[in-house]
Amino acid sequence: MNLSCQKFLFNETFHLYHKYNLAEAFFKDSNVTEKLKIWCGNEFREGNLSADEVEIKQIPCSIMSMTFFDKLKNPDNNIIHATGNIRQKFDDFIDGILVSDNLRAMLLDEESNEYNLYTQDERNEFIFKLFQLLVIGGEYCQYENDLDNYLDLTKSLYKDFVRIQKQENNLFITTIVLEVIAKSNDVPYFPHKPEHKQNIGFFLIDPTSREIKTILHQYGN
Repeated sequence: MNLSCQKFLFNETFHLYHKYNLAEAFFKDSNVTEKLKIWCGNEFREGNLSADEVEIKQIPCSIMSMTFFDKLKNPDNNIIHATGNIRQKFDDFIDGILVSDNLRAMLLDEESNEYNLYTQDERNEFIFKLFQLLVIGGEYCQYENDLDNYLDLTKSLYKDFVRIQKQENNLFITTIVLEVIAKSNDVPYFPHKPEHKQNIGFFLIDPTSREIKTILHQYGN
């Protein structure tokens, strides 16, 4: 999988209303540009590029349980067989991506019945976007037949990326998730070719630990 994850620290007091300023300053900071890995040719490596422009939008991140994906595990919804294996279908291509089973149809094919299992608001959630990155993968990704393999990996990564805290018996997520497109000389490089739906960059802020995590996925060349 063409996925790069990095962690950075910052030492200034963070306020929620500064999240966009922090993201923009991050991609222009020389200490960051020396270490930030970007897609070059067919691999991730330090590109030493400073951003002239950073497009930023906040991504909802409110899901705290994997029950969010229970709809996929119900055989009546036509994603899996009772055995847990993903239902196969006739091959199709959507935006150049092979769709050969009902799970990928649910993710990509707006004309399929399975697509309507999740609302647009649910699809906007960070955990759904992360799941889609893992399922669709990269250009030469070998697909899994067992749904649980994707769910287990999604759970593991989501737990690493997102901080959940407890306060007065209430659980809440403190991590702020931004989707970013950083450009140098008007050319996007984080991610490269962002017009492809599998080329995506995330910028995660943890105000408690003052950590920044970057996630960059590239479909291929």
